[in-house]
Amino acid sequence: MDNKAQFLKGCARTLVLDLLRQRSMYGYEIASALSEKSDGIFALGQGTLYPLLYSLESKGLIRVCREVDAPGAGRKRCYYELTKSGHRELENNLLTWREIARGMSLVLGSQYV
Repeated sequence: MDNKAQFLKGCARTLVLDLLRQRSMYGYEIASALSEKSDGIFALGQGTLYPLLYSLESKGLIRVCREVDAPGAGRKRCYYELTKSGHRELENNLLTWREIARGMSLVLGSQYV
């Protein structure tokens, strides 16, 4: 995995948690919002997004809050929401992110931020 992919993978977890803090979403909706809000930088494919969602769910940070029939798809659509543990994890991640961003800015200067 290349350097950029490693950076993006680490950020995607926090970004997904933040999106779900705002409201419940289903997988494709999460991927679309990430891509749109990041100008395509976080364009996650299914092979990246769903393992991430399953991992977050297995750690108790998110849960499937409801399943509804996807219009015309003949299958259920799972909506994910943040749990209390997920809220705490997100807050910790955001504190860490602020520290890292500040440190990077101090060392590299504003020309790179």
